[in-house]
Amino acid sequence: MPERVTTSLEVRWGECDPAGIVYHPSFIDWFSIARMHFLSENGIRYMTDFHDAGITVVVTDVSCHYARALRAEDQVAVSARLLELSRTRLCFAYEVLTAEGELSAAGQTRHAFVVNGSIRPVNLERKAPQLWSRLSQLPIATVTDA
Repeated sequence: MPERVTTSLEVRWGECDPAGIVYHPSFIDWFSIARMHFLSENGIRYMTDFHDAGITVVVTDVSCHYARALRAEDQVAVSARLLELSRTRLCFAYEVLTAEGELSAAGQTRHAFVVNGSIRPVNLERKAPQLWSRLSQLPIATVTDA
């Protein structure tokens, strides 16, 4: 199982402000794409494994440090790594690199498992033991790697 999963993207005009600079919320969307790819590459399908099992993964906290501006048509690589996992929560770290390998942004998202259609937290080990068993096998990055 890969500890870091990288997704290649091309900046689209719709992700930019009128000056052609990437608008800051676009990075958060890229984090979501990278997170879904991380899970998929590690054998976890969001719709099948979470949603269809009655579980929603909600964002409880997001942070992003912007280091370098990007423009439309730039090529970027967005990497995702799992930093923390518990029966009720998880945390991911992200990096957005330019085609030249320079850091454009770095951030984290924290999530809670809740019952679909509610904000009631759920213990994943009790609600979906098979899913918990698979999730608990995911590689967790160390702090020095983050």
